[in-house]
Amino acid sequence: MGGTALTRRGWSLFGAAVGLLIAGRLLGTVELSSLGLCAIALLGGAWFWTRTRPTPVTLTRSVRPHRVHVGGTARVDLEIVARASSPQLKVTDAFDGGRRAARFISPALDGAQRGRAAYRIPTDRRGRFAIGPATVGISDPFGLTDRTIVLPEIDEVTVRPRIHDLKPIGGAPGPRRSAADRRAVVPVPATAPDEFLALREYQTGDDLRRIHWRSTARLGEFMVREDESSWRPETVLLFDNRSVGYHGDNYEAAIEAIASIGVRLLRSGRGCDIVTTAGRRLGVGPGGHTSSEARLLDELATIAPDAERTPSLVPYRSTVRRGLLVVVTGAPPDIGRFTALAGPGAPVVLVSTDPDDISPTKAVSVLDGRSAGFVTAWNTAMARRRTGTRRGRAS
Repeated sequence: MGGTALTRRGWSLFGAAVGLLIAGRLLGTVELSSLGLCAIALLGGAWFWTRTRPTPVTLTRSVRPHRVHVGGTARVDLEIVARASSPQLKVTDAFDGGRRAARFISPALDGAQRGRAAYRIPTDRRGRFAIGPATVGISDPFGLTDRTIVLPEIDEVTVRPRIHDLKPIGGAPGPRRSAADRRAVVPVPATAPDEFLALREYQTGDDLRRIHWRSTARLGEFMVREDESSWRPETVLLFDNRSVGYHGDNYEAAIEAIASIGVRLLRSGRGCDIVTTAGRRLGVGPGGHTSSEARLLDELATIAPDAERTPSLVPYRSTVRRGLLVVVTGAPPDIGRFTALAGPGAPVVLVSTDPDDISPTKAVSVLDGRSAGFVTAWNTAMARRRTGTRRGRAS
C-alpha cells in the first residue's frame, strides 16, 4: 500500500488557494477568501476520495520464457481484472530492482472487465533478474491527488550467456561412450576402496580378465567390471575465473566461450568435468557426479569473477593427466600453472581473450577467445585435429 500525494495540478491549485486567502485578507475581500476556502475544500475532498478507494484491480503476470540467452526474446504479459468500476489507472512494472520499468496507462474498466498489456524484457546482459513489484496509480476525477498501490507479486527471469555453434572435439584421448552405453552401465555398491563400482555390457577389445562371470550368468550376456578410473572424465574444461587477466568486455567473452564449449561437450556425449580456478565444479547435480547443460548455464548466468590471485588446481592434477585439457582464460601471468596440469605430451587447448600475449607451443594450441573470432578459431582447430587423428590411425 502506497501513500497519497498531490499531483502537479494539485500543488498548483494549493498555491492559488493560498494566494487567494492572503489577497482576501489584505484587501478585505470576502469573495477572494471564499474562493481560496473552496479550493482548499476541493483538495481535501479529492485527497479523501483517493485515499479511501479500495484496490480496484488484480494483476496477473506471465513471463515467457523464464530462461533466455543474451540477445534472445523474452516477453511479459500483464492481465488486469477490475474488481469494480475503476478510473483510468497508471501501471508501472519494475525490472531489475527498479533500475528499469515498463509504464503504461489502463483505461477505465467496469466490474470484471479485463485489460491486457505486454512488453519485452531487455536481454542485453546475463544475470538473474526480478520482475516486480508492480504499482498501480489512482487519481481523483479532477487529477489533483494521486495514490500508489503496490502489488507485491514478483517473478524471475534468468538471462543465460550466449551460446555459439561449435564443432565437436575430435581426437580426444580415451574411449567415447554414447548415451546408450551410459544407460547400459549398472551401478554396483562398493564395500571396499579397491572394488569395482559398476557393470556394463562387453565391447569388442575389452580385457577378458575384467568379465564379471556371476553377473554374466545371471543376465545371460557378458558384463564387464568398471572401477573408479573408468569414471574419470575424458575432457577437463578449466575456467580461469580470476579477475586478474581480464579487462573490458573480455570476461563476458570468456563466459560465452566456456558456456559454448561446455554445452558442446555435454551434447556430444563426452565425459567432461567443468571446473574453475577456485576449485568450484560447474553444472553438477546434487550427487556431484553428472553434469547438466541446464545447471551449467544457470550457474554461468550469475557467476562473478573471483578475487583470488592463485588458482586452486591441486585436486585436478591427476584427473587432467588422463584426458584433454581445455583452458578458457584471459592473459594471466601464470599460464604455466595450467599447462603443467596436462601429462607429458598431452594436448592442451588454450582459449584466450588476449591471444596475442600467449605464445603457442607444440603441445599447447592457443585460440582466439574474443567474441568476433572465437567460433572460426575453434572450428578450424577442431577440423585440423580430426584430420590429424584420421591420418594417425591410417598410418
